[in-house]
Amino acid sequence: MRKIAITILIALSVFPVSAEVFYSSIINATYLSDFAMSAFPVSFWGEFGIDDLGLMEDLNTKVLVRVEAGMAQRTLRQWPDTGAVITDPDEQRQYSAVFSEGLVGFEQGLIDNPIAGKRDFLTLSFLVGVRWEQAFASLKDIQSGNYGGVFSDGNYFQAGEEVVGIPELNGNKYSLSNSITIGIDFNNLDDHYLIPEGYNFSFDLIMGPWWLLNSPTIFNTSSTIDYWKILYTAEYSHTFFQQNQIDSDMNLYSLYMNFDLGCQIMFGEAIPQHEMSVDFRDEVIPPRPFITDITASLTLVGPEFISVGTFPSITVIVENALAAGRLLNSNSSEIDIGFYGTIGARFDLYIMRMFRAFVGVYYDYLAPEGYKNGFDYEIGAYFTAAF
Repeated sequence: MRKIAITILIALSVFPVSAEVFYSSIINATYLSDFAMSAFPVSFWGEFGIDDLGLMEDLNTKVLVRVEAGMAQRTLRQWPDTGAVITDPDEQRQYSAVFSEGLVGFEQGLIDNPIAGKRDFLTLSFLVGVRWEQAFASLKDIQSGNYGGVFSDGNYFQAGEEVVGIPELNGNKYSLSNSITIGIDFNNLDDHYLIPEGYNFSFDLIMGPWWLLNSPTIFNTSSTIDYWKILYTAEYSHTFFQQNQIDSDMNLYSLYMNFDLGCQIMFGEAIPQHEMSVDFRDEVIPPRPFITDITASLTLVGPEFISVGTFPSITVIVENALAAGRLLNSNSSEIDIGFYGTIGARFDLYIMRMFRAFVGVYYDYLAPEGYKNGFDYEIGAYFTAAF
């Protein structure tokens, strides 16, 4: 910690006086369905560094360190030996993974935002990252005394057999990988929780090829990581109307729409699960080189009661996705296209914008492989803290 402080002081002595140290964090990154009903966060995300370096006039320059650590729950959706999709939900098994990831890099504003206090319209970023993971049995298996979990089941994992479907689970289920990210972000969205308005989009190139010290001969991990990914996301929000309560600044009601697009192009010989960025209603899409997901929603919010940030909302959702190409992490050479679709509605209750309870009902008329078509529901709650 002392070394970090000295480094920051040296940096501040080199850069303009306006530069300042910043720190922010959020606790809400991952949850486990078999732990506390998904209500308790089990990971932490934080970012710190030096902001407002003033290398370009009226544009922000930031040097940063971003860290994330915690636990994730995953489901085997591809057969480990061949990579084929496990289409029967009863044959899918869960496991857990502890992880930590650190990224170091910078962000440079390219186009200024004329509105004071707003982020730059266009920002270029460059990040170098290292991620560590260790997989183990799911908490449910451990609670029942099965400490090996799915990894001790010979129907899924056989001793000495190469794991094709989930490459990071080779050998001792341990992986250590490196990546480089180059990103462009356009920000023109006011994401106010009651009256969002505007749009933004981002374009990221993430590189994790085997020669970037991702070979098992380097760290003796028994797993090889090798991938290239292009990720494009876009969001548009529009508030149709909003009304405050009489003699109060609290919201009476507001109605807004959201349009979200996620598009992923990925290829490589050994792609880890954590790099599968685009999903469908929080369900995993079978990994193919091209995946895109489009979601449109309409949300009615209000009224706020007791305190600002405490309110109910009702959201109607339509979502469609497409996946095309040869199945990744598999021995198959067949090219296929999958279309997926769902409609649904969700009721949320927010308490001081720190606690959220929700219940949703959906009809999946085209569910991804490994899921069943028809009605589905979700119910849960979680706590989020940001500071």
